[in-house]
Amino acid sequence: MTKSIVAGIVALVLVVACGVVEVVLLKNSYDDLHAECLEVMRLADEETLSLQRFETFRNNWTKLRETSELFLPHMDVYELNLRFAESQAYVETGDFHQLKAQLSIIEELLRYVPHLMIPSPVHIL
Repeated sequence: MTKSIVAGIVALVLVVACGVVEVVLLKNSYDDLHAECLEVMRLADEETLSLQRFETFRNNWTKLRETSELFLPHMDVYELNLRFAESQAYVETGDFHQLKAQLSIIEELLRYVPHLMIPSPVHIL
């Protein structure tokens, strides 16, 4: 009986520890992508953003998205996908006015979405 209780406690500690590490790593990845977004926004303001630079930004999002889809609400991740797709079209056409609007939404979502990973009574209820 004692061994079962100890094994259960060890398993619980391992699961919680893995969850904490996962949240920290994902949050750091979102913070890095947010910083990159600010740089892309600066380039868009200067109207010097190239398609190649934007594609690098979008590829970084794609890598993060694959991990995010396991742990975050799909609607928020899907919204970011749509905004990236629209933004790429604006980069390709050189419509920096519309691009800046889309990048503002991406920036806001990159700040908002990571807090959804952190368990809180609001998210549980």
